[in-house]
Amino acid sequence: MKRAEELKIGIWTIVAIVAMVFGIKFLKGQLHTSTVYYMQSPNVERVAESSHVKLNGYKVGFVGSMHYNYATNEVVLGLYLDPSLRLPRGTSAIIVPDLLGNSNIHLTLGDAANGFMAAGDTLLGGGMAPGLTDGIADAMPKVMALLPKVDSLLTGLNTVVHDTKLNETLLSVNTLAHKLDRTLTDLNRELPGILHNVDNATANLDTLSVELREARIRDIIGQANATLDSVNLMVSALNSTQGTAGRLINSDELHRQLEGTLADVDSLVNDIKAHPKRYINIKVFGK
Repeated sequence: MKRAEELKIGIWTIVAIVAMVFGIKFLKGQLHTSTVYYMQSPNVERVAESSHVKLNGYKVGFVGSMHYNYATNEVVLGLYLDPSLRLPRGTSAIIVPDLLGNSNIHLTLGDAANGFMAAGDTLLGGGMAPGLTDGIADAMPKVMALLPKVDSLLTGLNTVVHDTKLNETLLSVNTLAHKLDRTLTDLNRELPGILHNVDNATANLDTLSVELREARIRDIIGQANATLDSVNLMVSALNSTQGTAGRLINSDELHRQLEGTLADVDSLVNDIKAHPKRYINIKVFGK
């Protein structure tokens, strides 16, 4: 009975180990059929088995094995690629670090006119592209040179912040802000009354303007009426026979006498023109 229990335990242990191995391989993608190519690199920092192999940013495989080649002092990486991907001769591989501290393998295809590589061939390249840490290392001297200036700036800022004059200025600004706020509050409270008074003044001005305009019109009409009355009186006087002008206009007899007088004057003028010496001797010189 005891042996049966031990046998069961042993069988379950083996099953668990096999399941774990297959699970790891499944997670790494090693259970899929792949075409294996190789690359060599003197530096495989942050490269691990299961690191991605990418072509134009797309994952086409993974790093399935790694071992050190003591003859060349380089690390040989086994690249397990999608079997439908055919690599032209001249295809190269490079290790590219990412921002998360990992490294992936990036492929650059060669010219298909040169033919295609066979499974197990070694790719060209194998170097490592500059990473973020390389850029940081290059920038460190500039950063170190900038630190004293930053320190001086912070020291000056600290001095300004702790200056009593600055506190007094801020207190004055705060007091002024409170006064301005009270002024605006008072203005908002009194503004409706002011606007009401302005409306009343405007209405009064409109009324006064109307009254002045009407008074001016009444004066003009009065003057016109007085003028018409004077004209009517003059016309009445002309139509009447009482006055000289009326008799002159309305009397036929006076009109005929006036025409006779004018005819005599005209005859006299004509005679003077015809016999000027006669009138000059008598009228001017008295001879």
